[in-house]
Amino acid sequence: MTTSHLGSPHRSKVLFPATLISLGAWCLAACGQTSSTSVTLTATNVGQRSFSGIVDKYSKANNRANETLSVARQNDDEQGTAAAIDDTDFHLSREAGYQTAQGTSYQPFYEELDRAVVIDSPKKPYPKLLVTVDAQYTNDPTTANNSACRFLGVFAKNSPHAPWRVTDEPTVTKSLLPAVKVTDHNQGLVPSQSANLAIPLTRLPKYYALALTTYFQQGIVSRGLKQADFSTSAKCWSLPQLSTNPYVSPSSSQQLATSATVTAPSPHMVALTTANGGALAVFTLHVDLISSSGKNAAFTWSHRATDPDSYLLPAATGLHNIQIPLLFDIAVYDPPVAMSKLAPRVVGSYWGPLLGGTEAHQAPLDA
Repeated sequence: MTTSHLGSPHRSKVLFPATLISLGAWCLAACGQTSSTSVTLTATNVGQRSFSGIVDKYSKANNRANETLSVARQNDDEQGTAAAIDDTDFHLSREAGYQTAQGTSYQPFYEELDRAVVIDSPKKPYPKLLVTVDAQYTNDPTTANNSACRFLGVFAKNSPHAPWRVTDEPTVTKSLLPAVKVTDHNQGLVPSQSANLAIPLTRLPKYYALALTTYFQQGIVSRGLKQADFSTSAKCWSLPQLSTNPYVSPSSSQQLATSATVTAPSPHMVALTTANGGALAVFTLHVDLISSSGKNAAFTWSHRATDPDSYLLPAATGLHNIQIPLLFDIAVYDPPVAMSKLAPRVVGSYWGPLLGGTEAHQAPLDA
C-alpha cells in the first residue's frame, strides 16, 4: 500500500488489515496480538509458517518499497489490484519528484497481526489468506493497534517458491466488521451460490457498480451506501467526492462537470460466511472518471511541482474533457435475508487511478 496523494485515505503499503472480523472466538493464539507467532497454517498445501511470520515479512518488504518508491520491490510482495493501484502511485510520485511514498520524509508503517483465516481455492494448489492487521505510521510498534482502523488483506501464493503476495487491501473500520465462521485450523467457510443473502453474491458487484454510478453522476446515496462512506474526513477510509474533482482544480471561470461510470469486474471475489449467516465480500470495480467543461468552454490542465495528481495526464490547454481510469477495491457486508431491515453496505475501501487517461481538445458543440 502506498500513501495517498489522491484524495482517498491510502496508506503506506500496509498489509491489509482487516479482514472482516472480529473473528470473535476464532482469535488466533487465544486472541493474543503477539502470541500469534505460535499459530501455523495447517490447510492442505500450506507450509508450516505462522500467519504472523507472513505478516512480518510482508510488512518489512512493503516498507522497503515505500521508502525507495521501488516498483520492483513492491511487486515482490503485491500483485493484482493492490499492485496496479500502488504501481501507479509510485510512478506518479517519482514524476513529481518524491523520494519516498510520503514525499521527502518517511515514517514506517508498522503492521501487527490481528486475525487470519484460510480460504480454500479448489482450482489452485494453494489457498488464499484473509488477514486483519492493526497498523499505524509509527516508530513505536506498541502503538500499532491503537487505531479504529484495520487493513483487510487478501494474500495469495502462486508456487512453492513464490512469496505470499497481497492482492486486495481495503482499509476498514473495526466497528463495522462482522464476525465470520471458521472451522478447525482457521478454515473459512465460503458462502454457497444458494446462500440466503439480501443480495446474491453473483449480483453484488453489479449492485454496487450501479449504486456508485448513481452517486457519482447524481449525488444520490442509495443501495446500502451511507453518506459517511463518502466523507473525505473519514477516520479510516472514504470514496471520492466527485462534486469536487480530486484531479482537476479549475479556476472560477472554468465550468466543470464531473461524473463516473462504474463497471463490475470479471468474476473475481473473495467471500466468507459471517457468524450470523451473511457474507463479507471483497472485490474490485473499474471506474472511468470523466471531467467535462461547460458548453463552448474548455479548461486547462497543467503540471504542478511536487503534485503527483498533476502527472496523471500530460500538461495541455483548451481541454474539453479528460477521462481517467481507476480501480476501487471494496469490502462489503451482505446481511442474511432474515435481517432484511439491514441493507448491504460498504465497510472498507482502497482506490486509486491507473495510467492511461485520455483527453479531448475539441470544444463542445451547442445543443
